[in-house]
Amino acid sequence: MRGAASALALLAALGGCQTIGKQLSTAAYDQRFTGEIEPMGGIHCTDSMPATLITRAADLSVAFTPNDGALVVRGSMSREGEVLARLNTAPPNHPPYLLTLSGRIEKGVFSGVYQTPQCAWKVVLAPAQPPPHHIVDPKNALGIPGN
Repeated sequence: MRGAASALALLAALGGCQTIGKQLSTAAYDQRFTGEIEPMGGIHCTDSMPATLITRAADLSVAFTPNDGALVVRGSMSREGEVLARLNTAPPNHPPYLLTLSGRIEKGVFSGVYQTPQCAWKVVLAPAQPPPHHIVDPKNALGIPGN
């Protein structure tokens, strides 16, 4: 009897974790746009770089990660699709070093401009595509191509 109660408690706990995981994964954002942004000019701005824009309809917020790195430029969007995000990366007691993203979501694509004090990039991001599913022969579980 005690084993059955323990098993039920474990199932309840796992069910709760599963629910929490689903809530976090589906409530984190509504749309994710990805792609390469192209330099438009500036000092040392010659290479394109990957970028991601995440939108959330519940509070009309956005998060932009240029170069898919550690910087997160946060902002807002209007119900009409206008996006504005800013981040001041200057340390205290220094002049502002402002990173900005401005643009618009239209027809399922985000287009705009990302600017730093030294550079500007043309931003065109499309909805992220899930990774392709590969069917593998069951006898070849690792998916290693044959000779």
